[in-house]
Formats: sequence, C-alpha cells, structure tokens
Amino acid sequence: MDWSTERILVTIYDVANKAGVGMKTVSRVLNDEAHVRPAMRARVLQAIEELGYRPNLAARQLAANRSFLISFIMNDVTSSYQTSMLVAASAECRRRNYHLVVEIMEPDESATGLVERVMANLRPDGIMLVPPLSNDADLIQAIANRGTKLVRVAATLQGYGHVVPVRDTEVSQKLVAHLLASGKKRIALIAPPYAKAAAHERVTGYKLALAAAELPLESDYIVQGDFTFASGKSATERLLGLPQPPDAIFAANDAMALGAMAVLQQRGIGIPEDMAVAGFDDSPGSRTVYPPLTTVRQPISGMARDAIAKLLGGPVDQEPLVPELIIRGSTQVGFVETVIAQDK
Repeated sequence: MDWSTERILVTIYDVANKAGVGMKTVSRVLNDEAHVRPAMRARVLQAIEELGYRPNLAARQLAANRSFLISFIMNDVTSSYQTSMLVAASAECRRRNYHLVVEIMEPDESATGLVERVMANLRPDGIMLVPPLSNDADLIQAIANRGTKLVRVAATLQGYGHVVPVRDTEVSQKLVAHLLASGKKRIALIAPPYAKAAAHERVTGYKLALAAAELPLESDYIVQGDFTFASGKSATERLLGLPQPPDAIFAANDAMALGAMAVLQQRGIGIPEDMAVAGFDDSPGSRTVYPPLTTVRQPISGMARDAIAKLLGGPVDQEPLVPELIIRGSTQVGFVETVIAQDK
C-alpha cells in the first residue's frame, strides 16, 4: 500500500486542538447554535477550513437529534427563478453545515401526499418554498399539520411559516416609467396567472406608472400569461391583433418576454424601434437574446440567505433586499447596459 497517498482522517478533536477551544464549542459551531462568541466561532471555522474537516452527518444527526437537512420543494425545474433560488439556498446551507435536499412536486401529486413522502424519507429540520408554491394554500396547510418549520419566499398568502417579502412594486413602476421616457405611450402588460401571485406587485407597479403619467388603463392591453414562453407568444399574438396594437410590452417574467420577442422577430417588427419589450428576473436567456432584454434582477442570494436564517433561527440581515432595473437594448436603441438600483 502506498501510505503517501492515504487520506488522513481529520476529526473533531483535531479541529478543537487547532482552534484552541473545547469539543463542546466546536460542536456548537457545527450545529449553528447561538451563544458562541463571534471571534471564537471564526477561529473554529478557520480551523475547519484549514484542516479540510467534513463532519459526519449521521453522527451529527444522532448527537443533536436533528437531521441537518432542509427540504427545497419546487415544481418547475425549467424555471430560472426557482433554480437560481435553489443554487443560492444550497450555498447558504453548506455555509451553515446543513444540506439542502430538492423535492419535485409532480403535477398530479397531492399536497398531503408530497409532505408525507418528504417527512417519511428525510425528516427535514425545515422546508423552503418559493413562488408559486409559497402561495399554495393546500401545501402550506399540509406542512402546518405536521408542525415542520417553514419559510416562504415572496409569499402574499397569509398563514403558516416565516415569510421573506419582495419589493416588486416600485421597481416595476420604474421600469414602466423608463418605457414611457423612451417615447412609448401604449404599454401592454403580460400579467401573472392569478391575482394572489407574488408577481402581482408587478401589476400594481404597472398601473401606478400609467396613473403617474396620466395615461388611461386599457383593459385590452392587459393579457394574462402563465410564466411560460408559449404563453408570452400567444399573449403577443393577441395584442398584435388589436385595432391599435401597443408600442411596448412589459411581461411579468423573462420567459414570457422572450416569447413576445420571438413573435415580433418572426413578423419583422423592430425591437425596440417599433415595439419595446421588457421582462423580469434577469434569466440567462435575457442576456443571450438579441437585442438583450431589459429586465429586473432580484436579490436572489440575499433572499435565500434570509430564508435559511429564518428557518434555522439565526440573525436575519437587516440590509434591505433591493431589486435592480437592468436597461438593455430591447427598450432603447444602441443602449449600453445600465443598472439602476431601487431606493432602499
């Protein structure tokens, strides 16, 4: 056997010795417990990093009577928003020595069945939901019935669990004001699929911007989508069939905005000369399409950080989570990308 290549096992004793603290202190840090002085916590984390220590999950579960697992339930693996939140939440869990486990809610699966499956297989210490599931009344009630800790990102539905709020109204109003300032006067909205969706604040921002400009709210210019590329296409076809089509479209997410752009390009309608298009979420597609899509970048990392902190009982960052308006070529000819932060 080549002993030079044998992996040296690092134990919790090695971490305690290197950090100059007791075993219980290392255990408290690993379990993300309170009442550990910041300087001492930093010493332990530095020792863990330098030694490459990886705590044994089974041993931690047995010692603490916790699973050290957070369940992230999602229903659409193609959603840029959901996957971005998943990646950010996973990084935050890893930083806290927790593991994030993904569960997919199937279209025909009942909320009760899903929760029973998750609890039986994982026994998670908490569950994280993002839109649209963070507003799913049946799913929320099923989790509440089990008494499992719950955090809901961008939730508008009152009820069980902690909520990480969003601030979409002001930045949406600012986006529509940008369209108006660029000379557009007939601005349509491809709206979210139901009134209680977290994205409904974007509808409010749209209406406020029109009111501030003393422009009428035209019901024909508001077409409901379902956050998919296909619904963006069909909504745009409907808008183009109006006696007086709009000269700008604000879609409640990027997928619908990209669907709108596809229809306009197929018909030879210039973007943004003939019709400007804007979305929401700053998805990868918004940056690769031509012209690049004007959109809104949400503070995904901060939202995920606060969600995990609320689940695990740690301090929540007091810095406001501020979305940013990203102006690109789909709303202004030859425009160099500009980032406009919302006021805190």
